[in-house]
Amino acid sequence: MEWLSKSTKRLLAEMSAGIIFYNVILVILAVLLLPKVSYPVVPVIMGLVVGAAGAICMLIHMAVMTERVLDSGSESYANKFTVAQSMLRKLVFVAVLLICWKVLKIDLLAAVIGAMGMKAGAYLQPLVHRISGGKEPEASAQADTSDNDRPGIS
Repeated sequence: MEWLSKSTKRLLAEMSAGIIFYNVILVILAVLLLPKVSYPVVPVIMGLVVGAAGAICMLIHMAVMTERVLDSGSESYANKFTVAQSMLRKLVFVAVLLICWKVLKIDLLAAVIGAMGMKAGAYLQPLVHRISGGKEPEASAQADTSDNDRPGIS
């Protein structure tokens, strides 16, 4: 059983590249600007890294769960399942942040800002897609590939 379609895997890679790019910019800014205001740099960088890792993990989880409910074909199941998985995803993310805050002494605000890289990844995805040489599928070709990409759906 394949968890993700080919197009979803490509989309995940493009969005993850956007998340990483966003957080690299933030790390560079932290290294350049925080020493000037006497704020500790290491907890902020660790927070950004944890936030970026969390954003990528949440993105993968959302993609897998979305494809699972699409395969089910049941609207009521899809509604209940996505709500439950969304709550679980947020609960696990908050728990991991709190554990990292206590154990690794990360900066929580930096971790949340790093996790907001998911939004930046979504906004940067079309640009990353263009740069990576991705071609826009035509309307008829897109309909044909979507059926072949997702076995079991008619």
